[in-house]
Amino acid sequence: MLAKRWKPLAGICIAACALTLSPGCATSSQAPAPAPAPTPSAPVNVKALQAQGMAAYDQKQYVECARMLSEADRADPAADSNSAYSIACCQALAGDKEAAFAALRLANERGFKDSAHLERDTDLTALHSDTRWAEAVAQTKANKAATLKGANEELLGIYEADQGDRMGPDVTKLDWKVVSARDEARRARVKQILDGGGAKVALDYFHAAMVFQHGKEVADFQRSHSLAVKASELDPALKQARWLAAASKDRELMNLGKPQLYGTQFRVVEGKWELYTVDPSITDEERAKWNVPPLGDARKKVETMNARPR
Repeated sequence: MLAKRWKPLAGICIAACALTLSPGCATSSQAPAPAPAPTPSAPVNVKALQAQGMAAYDQKQYVECARMLSEADRADPAADSNSAYSIACCQALAGDKEAAFAALRLANERGFKDSAHLERDTDLTALHSDTRWAEAVAQTKANKAATLKGANEELLGIYEADQGDRMGPDVTKLDWKVVSARDEARRARVKQILDGGGAKVALDYFHAAMVFQHGKEVADFQRSHSLAVKASELDPALKQARWLAAASKDRELMNLGKPQLYGTQFRVVEGKWELYTVDPSITDEERAKWNVPPLGDARKKVETMNARPR
């Protein structure tokens, strides 16, 4: 009985007409035109945001740095632990401890493992007095231990010393005479370890390759390349080994006076950074195979480096 007394509302009739083409609805008022589809938002340029964030960092605009890097991180499906760590640095320098620790937790969740860098990074000094700092350091060390299982601890220590000597916003201000002497001693010891069969896993070969990458002779760069290739063969997921294989080949070619292939090498000419000559036949697709960013990113990096205050 209730069903017979029910009268459909006009809107329901229109919907039924649209779905069934019922003749009984033909005399109903015409349905309104469908709303226009929303205009798709422009894709976020992650690289541009990262560059703007780093420029803000160089200008000590830390709130803006954190904002830009956070936006880039959210838009980047491949955002990694280093992305979150950089955000933590800017947040700490901006005085926002809560946001800084949140970013550090995210970095550790993504597998951040450079505990040596974490503990000596002055960007995070403001966090040291907080009880959460010890927890963050402990988690980073746990990540490191899990990743480095089976790796040669001495090679790791040499690699970390190599990287530590190159810390700082402007490498042109480092005392390269001192660093060069240390590099030479490190290469000598790494050679002994390699000759003695001390390299076993992919990370061992990667750590050794990085030390030879900072050599002086073409033979050093050639050895770096072969070691990095070995590391990437042992562990195809070790992206930094593929990048180093490309970078060492570029450095070899640059020191032979030939164009580099991938665009990883820069030099200072008359006080300004420039990208060393690149072979135009190499495509960005080929660069991607070696975990090297597009050539356009390298050119933008030159602009960023030259914009930094000296």
